[in-house]
Amino acid sequence: MSEFDGSGSAEQRARLDDEVHSRCADCRLPGHSEPLSDAAALAVAAGQVDEPTRVVLINRWHAGRSLPSIGGFGTLRNLVDERDRWLAKDTTSKPGSALVYRVRVAELTKRIDHQRTTVVMSNRHYATGVRAARKERREGLHLDLDQRDAVFDALMRTPAPRKFGPVAERGLSLVDAATERVSTLARRTPVGDRVEWATGVVDQFVDRKDDRFVDRYDTLLFLAGTSFDRVRRSPAWQSTYFEIQRNQLDLFVELVEIAVDATSLRTVAIELNRIGETMVDEETAAQVESRRGALEVVWTQLTGRVAALVRLANLVESSEGEARTSDAMARAHSLDDRIDDLVGRSGSREMSAENTHFVGDQMRTQWRE
Repeated sequence: MSEFDGSGSAEQRARLDDEVHSRCADCRLPGHSEPLSDAAALAVAAGQVDEPTRVVLINRWHAGRSLPSIGGFGTLRNLVDERDRWLAKDTTSKPGSALVYRVRVAELTKRIDHQRTTVVMSNRHYATGVRAARKERREGLHLDLDQRDAVFDALMRTPAPRKFGPVAERGLSLVDAATERVSTLARRTPVGDRVEWATGVVDQFVDRKDDRFVDRYDTLLFLAGTSFDRVRRSPAWQSTYFEIQRNQLDLFVELVEIAVDATSLRTVAIELNRIGETMVDEETAAQVESRRGALEVVWTQLTGRVAALVRLANLVESSEGEARTSDAMARAHSLDDRIDDLVGRSGSREMSAENTHFVGDQMRTQWRE
């Protein structure tokens, strides 16, 4: 995300922290980003499972073990969200629609179950025999069937921008067109300022220019995941230019730890909200607010951690030209060394060639005799 500043001064870093904190509070990120890679989705999912499963997932990542691909786990999240929307529809006043809703839910559930089977039951990605399973277990790489199911459940919650159904999409298109038309007509009228303010408020809720998320936690995790992908995909990060930094920072583990904290915060916040909804006395209310304040301190620290990852992605991308130059220089030095080595070995090559010719001459003389 280019509008996040990756500069080095303390003031600029503080501005980046505030920017990330604000974006997450709005549940909105500028523009439209690609879905998270399978690697980023797996790291986020690892932050949502129990500790033993998490350790195995990290070990498998370091060992180069991947999960079966289903074309992106963000797509899986969209399927799950769509199914949940259909399940939540009220059919009490529309009994004729109940069958349609049930059919649609059944279709989506079937697709999700098929993807679960692909991810959980793959013979190419998991040990199938007893001996192979024991070997993987000794190496800390084995996932039991229930662990794979838990991983898939976590992947179903992969952070992804909100998607609207066809009806909602048509409605939003109509609203977009209407607000633009009203703004044009009212621009030169006495109430133009008020109309502009009103259309701005409408835009805030219905525009699709930016990615929007269900809550601040999904926003944070998606931003962290896209930053992970930007760094990991950068040729500069994979070059010798950043070899020391690659050894200093385990990107996968960093994203896992961010996901662990975000998941824990979300869980505690939900519990506090439930208590707040059922509280009956002022003392309980004050205690809930105090705990919420403590959580906000942790949340600010977490957004700062994600801001550092965003800054790293910006710095890595901005240094790609320097990394290419550095790699070119390294290749040139390497080429010089190889040339010197070849020149130094020229004498021995001549001797070897003469020896081969000598053997050939011997064979030729022997054949003539």
